[in-house]
Order: sequence, then structure tokens, then C-alpha cells
Amino acid sequence: MKIAVTGASGFIGSELLALLNKREDVSVIALTRDASGHEDSKRCEWRSMGYSFESLVSALEGADVIIHLAGVRGTENDPVKFLVNEVMTDRIVQAMWRCHAKRIVFASTMSVYNDDSLIPWTEDAPLKGRSCYGDSKANCENAIRKYAETHDITYGIARIAQVLGEGEKRRGMMNVFLDTARDHGTIKVMGKSVLRKQYIYVKDLVEVLALLALGNENYRADSNITVNVGMPHAYSNLEVAQIVNEVYGNPVPIDYDDSYPEKGRPFLMDIGRLRSELGYEPLDMKDAVRAFRDNTK
Repeated sequence: MKIAVTGASGFIGSELLALLNKREDVSVIALTRDASGHEDSKRCEWRSMGYSFESLVSALEGADVIIHLAGVRGTENDPVKFLVNEVMTDRIVQAMWRCHAKRIVFASTMSVYNDDSLIPWTEDAPLKGRSCYGDSKANCENAIRKYAETHDITYGIARIAQVLGEGEKRRGMMNVFLDTARDHGTIKVMGKSVLRKQYIYVKDLVEVLALLALGNENYRADSNITVNVGMPHAYSNLEVAQIVNEVYGNPVPIDYDDSYPEKGRPFLMDIGRLRSELGYEPLDMKDAVRAFRDNTK
């Protein structure tokens, strides 16, 4: 089986390649904007990926399955910025047909959900993005479904919670908490910390992406499926800080200031389908932070 991975040099892509390269039954086409700085290995060939249709046809040549991770992320209220996600996805599914690839696994987001009254969201909840980024991912999902209706391809769509893991370079809240606890510093939590957000450990995520591409004894990867991918529970910022301090044995108390209004909205997806149809049980926050700690010693 030959799997092409877009966004292969990114945070999630690097973890996915490390997993796939352990499998004797898989070879990988690793796609990134500039492959010149990467070396091929026994089961991994690096190729540069452009955004034009013809360049994608060339880049995807020989692939049986595409795992599509590449995309623009952000919170800006600018639909033009995220249009590239839709254009790229549309061209990829068209290039699949030219290259005779049979399946696409698409990295979507929990930000395709918007109606708080339906929390925890199931995969059948209506799609209406919380942001322009969420809208672009919902449009990508719809393009994949429509193409699958008229062409001989199947899809697996993963709606992903906020990802935590060892390779994340962005200095978000989670990384600050982890670094501070490791150094026995003071974690600061500002705001009432009532809202809860769902996360997923990156190693769980890539296991699910590989499962959607290849299947296992519980799941045959030859049919269409959309699945929420997150931890069993959602956590407030204060709960995350408490767990991180506990796991790292940080003796310094948390500096919690609840005098500020809390910004944002809750995020929680139902992961019943992940458990029942894919047979996968992700780590909770405490076990994920333990794994992170042990992998970064």
C-alpha cells in the first residue's frame, strides 16, 4: 500500500510519518511545499507539492490513499485567507481520479460545529463553522463528499479536537503550561475558567488517521465515514493547569485570577463513533500529559 501524505513536514505530518514508516506493508509519498531539505528512506519518498492541478497529479502519482493534512490555520475573520484550503482540497480529489487513487483521509476540525445547544456534537450535527477556518474545512468536507458520490473513491473524515504533542512549535496555552510545570515555575490562569475545551494527544490522532487509511481488525477502510477525534472529556484551563502541575510534580501553586471575564466558547464532541465503529479509545488528559512528559525527558 502506498500512502501520500500532504503536509508531511508539519507537526501532525511528522508524527504520522514516524508511525507509517514502522509498517512493513506501507510505503509513503511525503508531500511538502519544498522537499529539497528532506532525504528519502527505504519506505518514504519526499516530493514537492504545488497547488496547481498538474503539479498535484505529478505529486500524487502512484498513491493508493491520500492523507490530506496540509492547510492554512488561524482565527482571523478573513475568508480569503482560508480559500486556499478549499481550492487545494478540490484539486486533490480531482487529481486522485487522474492518478487512480481510491481513498482520501481528510483532517477536518471540531470548528465545523457551531450550535452550542447541541453539545456534545455528534457527527450528524449541522455544519456551520465557528470561524472562517471552520467554514473552509466544512466546505472541504462537502467537496469530498460530492466528489465521492460521482466517482469511485471513498473517504474518511476526521474532525479533530485541539492537538497537543511533542512537536508543536506554536506557543499556545498548553505549551506554556507544560514548559512552566517542567521548570517548576508558576502557571498563571486568568479568567473564570468555566468553559471547557476538548483536546487530543497527537499520537492518538495519527493512530486514528492511519486506521482510517488502512483499517484494522475492527474497521475496514473501504467505506465512507466521518468521525469525531477527541479525548473522552473536555477541560477548563484551570483543570488543565492542575493536571499538568500534578503530572510534573510541580510544587509551585497555580496563580489563578478569576477576576477577568473568560473569552471563548465551549468545545465538546461525542466520540461514540470513534469507539464503536473504529474500536479506538484515546487517552484522557492526565495520561496524555504523562506520555508527553515521558517522551520529552
